[in-house]
Amino acid sequence: MNNYELGIIGCGNMGEALLRGILDSGFLKSENIIFYDSDGSRSRYIKNNYKISSAKGIIEVVRNSRHILLAVKPQNIKDVLKQIKGNFDCKNNSIISIVAGIPTGYIEKVLNSNAPVIRMMPNTPVLFKKGMIAISKGRFAGDRDLLLSKNLVKNVGNYVIIDEKYQNISTALNGSGPAYFFLFCKYLIEAGIKNGLAPDISRKLVTGTMIGSGITIEKSEITLDKLIKMVASPGGTTERALKEFCKGNLKRIVYGAVESAKNRADELKDLID
Repeated sequence: MNNYELGIIGCGNMGEALLRGILDSGFLKSENIIFYDSDGSRSRYIKNNYKISSAKGIIEVVRNSRHILLAVKPQNIKDVLKQIKGNFDCKNNSIISIVAGIPTGYIEKVLNSNAPVIRMMPNTPVLFKKGMIAISKGRFAGDRDLLLSKNLVKNVGNYVIIDEKYQNISTALNGSGPAYFFLFCKYLIEAGIKNGLAPDISRKLVTGTMIGSGITIEKSEITLDKLIKMVASPGGTTERALKEFCKGNLKRIVYGAVESAKNRADELKDLID
């Protein structure tokens, strides 16, 4: 019999964000969760702030948890799975992995069992409950496993259910995507400052514009091309700026960046084989 409904292995920023969302939603209570993090100071911080049980090691988490959330770095996944293997029971345990680039099939293979595995790719905005999470079922995961995963993440943002073969391109979009927007905003803010705006004013203008634009895309049924035309009057300031983007071949740059990120996600599994 498992003492905890959820065990978390690795509790960095993303693991903590999910933990906070789970507790805030009331889906699980602190007494239903145990965790292990190899970083002692991090472990003390999580234990003190969220009042959940701290395990002495990975084996203790596996032996006492029904569902196991893997929130470790890709380079550590092989060693973690080896420790899980001897204590994992595919009839009583399931795996939820947010480890970038690691397929469910790899986890199943290392565990040498019909392990129910759910793979998820959250992104940084889960820290503020505005995340976007891509969820996929492994070969042996059932609808109950999928429902549990939805319930775990629904209070930290929105989610989509996708076939696992699209997880790496999802990683390149929603996983890495916030950094693309941060970079673009950084340059916009710097351009405002360069032209005389106070840094706080430039940041506020750009941040508000980005948030408002995202909401407009989400709420409007108008295509992006039409939205662009709504802003870009013929012969106006926006049209002039857009021509500069076209001259710099922004489309090629974006396509190439996304492809490069996807390729890196593809490579992560090869690094641990």
